[in-house]
Amino acid sequence: MCDTMWKSFEKGGIFAKNSDRSCNEINLVQFIPGGKTGGQPVKCTYITVPQEEKKYSVLLVRPHWMWGAEMGINECGVAIGNEALFTKSKGKRTERLLGMDILRIALERAKNAKEGIEEIKKALTAFGQGGNCTFDKTFYYDNSFLVADKKEAYILESSGLEYKTKKLEGYGNISNRITIEEDDFAKKHTNNLITHFAGSMKRQNCACNAIKDAKGIRDVFGALRAHDTDDRHKLYTKGSVSSVCMHQSFLGDHTTGSMVVDFREDIPVIWVTGSSTPCLSVFKPVFFGHINPPVFLDEKDSLNYWLKREYLNRAIFAGLTNADSHIKQVKEIEEDFISGYESLLKKGATVEQFADFSKKCSEKEETFINSYSKIIETVKNRTVQLPGMWGKKTKRLIEQNHMKY
Repeated sequence: MCDTMWKSFEKGGIFAKNSDRSCNEINLVQFIPGGKTGGQPVKCTYITVPQEEKKYSVLLVRPHWMWGAEMGINECGVAIGNEALFTKSKGKRTERLLGMDILRIALERAKNAKEGIEEIKKALTAFGQGGNCTFDKTFYYDNSFLVADKKEAYILESSGLEYKTKKLEGYGNISNRITIEEDDFAKKHTNNLITHFAGSMKRQNCACNAIKDAKGIRDVFGALRAHDTDDRHKLYTKGSVSSVCMHQSFLGDHTTGSMVVDFREDIPVIWVTGSSTPCLSVFKPVFFGHINPPVFLDEKDSLNYWLKREYLNRAIFAGLTNADSHIKQVKEIEEDFISGYESLLKKGATVEQFADFSKKCSEKEETFINSYSKIIETVKNRTVQLPGMWGKKTKRLIEQNHMKY
């Protein structure tokens, strides 16, 4: 369950997404170089598909166990996010392409948003969608996609092999529900029961209102951190499936990664948390093709980066450190990053200067995280048993990663 948004401005647009998955499903932030492929077939999560002779470089936010990605951007400036759709289609258990695989295929092949939509259509038609979409339970669904570039954005909503597309005018979002009414597509295909319990209506309305009113990057960050008013008092204990910043609950998932792409300048700036729980995390500025945390080439390095911040987040959930004080520092650091970026824009900074700025931001956030090193080690080593659900979830998280590495 996720929320993806887009807003058009005079000079371009802003794309934003939260990836909502199992709280133990690590989201890697990886740069994958493009180039000639030799046309060798590519092994996706479950099936192998033909490859193009050339693929574009991509920056992906992806669950650690799958080939595909929840969101990403390519070297041409195409950004895509996907969402689960709960539909009446048959055959979801058959292993085909996951929606996340389709997203990555489109990013590796499309040079603009229109081409991104066409690549999604081609992959859906040729290979279909299906297979278990999570690693620690069984969860099957169809997919919607929001595809954007500097000039425009589209959504595609699917049910099995059927789909509809729509160009967005001004703003728009997708939030785990079919919204396209043309030819009664939503009425015909929606599984109303699961869609209701996914909290999609509340999140759809919250995200839509937030992105519609957004004046700039600060408002977009706020949209990704939005909590349902009724759930704010229980975020760390019982969770909230109705919040855009989703917190793990019995029914729902957890926001495990967040990305914002600001297309309003000649050089897009990509803001990434590299961690779960955006209300507790700092968005860091990165620039495509420049490798410094939270962007990595190596999977293990990205995994460890995410885990370090996750242990801190869980300490906050358990009350081992003060949440309000932490959030205050997060906002101060982030405001420093935004102001620094805006200052560089006014000076007409070079690509190299932006990249150097990104590195310094990364180092500052790392110093901030390291100030919690004792608490992080306490959770990592299970010196203190976390309460309730988080004790069980954290035990599994530690065990699964000891087994993997």
